[in-house]
Amino acid sequence: MRSRITTANALNDPLPETIAAEKLRQHLEDVARERDNAYRALQEREAELARIQRIGKVGGLEVDFREGFKNRRSPEYLMLHGLPPEAADESHEDWINRIHPGDRDATVKHFIEALSGTSEDYTAEYRIIRPSDGETRWIRVVAKIERDGGGRALRLVGAHIDVTDQMLVRETLRESEERFRLIADSAPVPIWVTKLDRTRSFANQAYVDFVGLPYDQAIAFDWRKVLHPDDLPHVLQQSVQGEASLKPFVLEARYKNAAGEWRWLRSESQPRWDPTGRHIGFIGVAHDITVAKQAEIELRQLNETLEERIAERTAELESNEARLRAILETSNQYQGLVNLRGELLYANTTVLDAIKASPADVIGKPLWQTPWFSTTDGMSARVREAFDTVLKGEAVRLEMRLRLPIGERDFEFGMRPVLDRHGNITGAVPEAVDITERRRGEEALRQSQKMEAIGQLTGGVAHDFNNLLTIIRSATDFLRRRELPEERRRRYVDAISDTVERASKLTAQLLAFARRQPLKPQIFNVGSQVEGVAQLVRPLVGGRIEIAVEVHDGDCFTVADIAQFETALINLAINARDAMDGEGRLTIAVRKVQGIPDLRTQPARGGDYVAISVADTGSGIAPENIEAIFEPFFTTKEVGKGTGLGLSQAFGFAKQSEGDIAVTSTHGEGATFTIYLPRAHSPATDQEAAALTYEAAATGRGYRVLVVEDDDEVGRFSTELLEDLGYVVRRAANANAALAILGENEFAVDLVFYDVIMPGMNGVELAGIIRERYPGLPVVLTSGYSNVLAENADRGFELIQKPYSVEALSRILRKAITAKPSMAR
Repeated sequence: MRSRITTANALNDPLPETIAAEKLRQHLEDVARERDNAYRALQEREAELARIQRIGKVGGLEVDFREGFKNRRSPEYLMLHGLPPEAADESHEDWINRIHPGDRDATVKHFIEALSGTSEDYTAEYRIIRPSDGETRWIRVVAKIERDGGGRALRLVGAHIDVTDQMLVRETLRESEERFRLIADSAPVPIWVTKLDRTRSFANQAYVDFVGLPYDQAIAFDWRKVLHPDDLPHVLQQSVQGEASLKPFVLEARYKNAAGEWRWLRSESQPRWDPTGRHIGFIGVAHDITVAKQAEIELRQLNETLEERIAERTAELESNEARLRAILETSNQYQGLVNLRGELLYANTTVLDAIKASPADVIGKPLWQTPWFSTTDGMSARVREAFDTVLKGEAVRLEMRLRLPIGERDFEFGMRPVLDRHGNITGAVPEAVDITERRRGEEALRQSQKMEAIGQLTGGVAHDFNNLLTIIRSATDFLRRRELPEERRRRYVDAISDTVERASKLTAQLLAFARRQPLKPQIFNVGSQVEGVAQLVRPLVGGRIEIAVEVHDGDCFTVADIAQFETALINLAINARDAMDGEGRLTIAVRKVQGIPDLRTQPARGGDYVAISVADTGSGIAPENIEAIFEPFFTTKEVGKGTGLGLSQAFGFAKQSEGDIAVTSTHGEGATFTIYLPRAHSPATDQEAAALTYEAAATGRGYRVLVVEDDDEVGRFSTELLEDLGYVVRRAANANAALAILGENEFAVDLVFYDVIMPGMNGVELAGIIRERYPGLPVVLTSGYSNVLAENADRGFELIQKPYSVEALSRILRKAITAKPSMAR
């Protein structure tokens, strides 16, 4: 029994080996539990580290150099660089291609040099272009390089940090510092910044100019070398006390400038503090108070009886200061300052008053979007274009008319680049001068000149017509004598006829100058016409003048009045003859040209033109007369040798023919006049060209003419004249009466004879109505002058110009009636 109990107890009591095994199992469970806890803690720390890296924009990397370039990137690195997860072991070339092109070469070179060197530290800053969004980011690299015993690089371990925000802040700080430098350099007084060791970190241009040294030497210059010996002790003492007080302090002393002059300067120094409140130095500005100081010294030397004199001197100084302030504040010049983006940084009071705005309304806006330009159509684009030109280093000057709250004004606008001391463009200065009143004055002057020209014109006309009227009056007085022989009677009648012809030519020249002559435009070959005119000119200029005709293009056609064209060439040839004093060379050339150059106040024009130039080897034209030669009655010839209308006729003909005339001359070497006429297409045949210029000259009798004339005396004379020629005449007082007669029986009239100048409906308007209502009924117009007729001369109506002869009237009426049967009635 005991034996069995013993055996049972033995089975229930664990053996030592079992106990040891149980303890080992428990120990292993504890170890596993601790390992799991440690692993979970590690994962949590790694996750926390990853979050910190993402927040701090930091990504880890490892590069193994033992077998080329083997990269391993952390997830944060991939996120930083905008890479997918599979790019964790990207190639070396992938990294290089991601670097910004502007930084790539320098960054790769720096990396290779670091690997080839001996240092274990590697740092770099460069830009990358992220593949994920194309955004440019700044990266700062901080890493360690592991090397073997021979110094060869084995492995690089480090971090990439996104410092884009810091770089943007740095750039903003740089722009702020540059703006500060620009403002400081524009100040007329010395300005400087010192550090705690009393060395200067900055000085403006006025500071540099005062000491007369290059910038690097000026900021290191010891002021004690130019400080007056009498002022040195107290200035040093006050300077030490002022700096120790860490409060603003003022010093006054004499300093020798670059020109060797002693100048009194009043310097004001302010302490500088960093963002943490730590003192980092001083900023100072100095004012030249020499004049005031000298006055003070002089006043100090005077006794108390000079108090009134002191008051007068002080008042004078105050007056000068007030005057200077008033000049600056009331300047009528518009000035501003813009940065490289065109944003307005400054505008003076004159500019702001023009748009009735405050600085807050415009500062910071692009110049071209401000109210000075945005309210005028197209002006913003012009100013933007001008600003782009200035950024290239070129100054711009424009004239513009702006609509402003103060009204519409004319300006001379300019913009020029602002350069730093290195010659780099840092902005632009727009400025403008209001020239509205000047423009009005110029316009008034032009009107005055026009009135003077009209005075010359009327005086010349009166003079020439009085001469002609004298001949006519004398001849008519003699014709009243009954005992006058028939031969002398014919001579006086011929004199009256010749005088009327001269008066007609004079009025034709006046109308040509006024561009109100009714032209008869016809197509013709300019070269052929010039050769014909040359034959007419030869006997006029004399045998000692050689005439050369140069037709460079034989098929030059134009549409113009042939008679006026020939008259213009003859006038130019006669002027050339007089300039050459009867001996020299006259060259008439014809050629095709593209466009007309800018002449006088007219801009250049494009198109196809024919240029007819008349050049002489005469005395030329004095420079002071060039602008006046086309004015009516202007002449440099002796009295009685010229009317002064020849060039004005050529000028008027060219202008009315939609062309122009130019003149070039060198005094003493001759002159060249060039007429430009629009080029026309050549006709198909010579017969066609001839047909365009042909007019019938046959006469006839017995036809019925309706005369429309409101003046009884003129109407009675016209009726009697036509009846004497054999016409059956019926008269109407105005256009409405004429239309009423035609409305009763249109076949009762063979021709309508109508003066252009009539009350109510003019001749051209009546002729247009007749053509529309009664096709084929001919109309002949007559006038000595009419702007309506001149502007509508190409409508195809027959025209006879006053004064006209009986033969000319008969021929033009017969021509119009002869063409009637070929027209549909």
